[in-house]
Amino acid sequence: MKILGIDTSSTIFSICLVEEEKILYELRCERSFYKNSKDAGFFSNLKYLLEAMNNPQIDAIAITIGPGMFTSLRVGLAFAKGLYLSRNIPIYTVNTLELIAVSFPGIILKNKIDGRIIIAPVINAFQNEIYVAFYKRHKRIGQDLLITPDFLIKYINNKFKQKDTIIILGPGVQILKQHSTFAKFIKKSEQIILLDAELFFPSAAKAITTALPRIRKKEYDSPELLEPYYIKKTSAEAGVRK
Repeated sequence: MKILGIDTSSTIFSICLVEEEKILYELRCERSFYKNSKDAGFFSNLKYLLEAMNNPQIDAIAITIGPGMFTSLRVGLAFAKGLYLSRNIPIYTVNTLELIAVSFPGIILKNKIDGRIIIAPVINAFQNEIYVAFYKRHKRIGQDLLITPDFLIKYINNKFKQKDTIIILGPGVQILKQHSTFAKFIKKSEQIILLDAELFFPSAAKAITTALPRIRKKEYDSPELLEPYYIKKTSAEAGVRK
């Protein structure tokens, strides 16, 4: 079974083609913010790849649905829908925050302090905000949140006990490190661990791994109903409501 993975949720785009859990091809590149760049141009690489491989049969598409970058998520999903319409390939969506959380090494979660470890994936939502969720033993606690670093401090203090170890990871970590109040909070707290490593960024390969249980059960999503999972309103929507 060949599975195509797509991730456009962060500033690093990636596509991946896997067969029986073996990576056949993977491409990762930094999204350009230059005015003349186009997100869609990234996918031309995949088009040429498929043509060079004589258009192999793809059995499933795993794609990050958000939260993440507005336009990029929509472009990625549009590409996946195009493949569905042209090749009838089922689509399996993955929550980006969940993908980051489950990428944390499970062997650490199986030790004697398992009950005290909370995994907090974070993504940059821009405008001094982040997307965050909290997981315990790979099970989500509460809802996905859109909050400021200042409010995250209050949330952690109110929600968790001192014995809880909170491991924060993902592409939003840089935002927290650069926030003066949160940086001071980290220095005083012994329960917070920041993992600032690309290892824990979302990727197409991780999208496939996360979606694999559903793919095996053929629990695919309805392409006609799929929309990016934003949480945050777009600037246009926010302007309309003012």
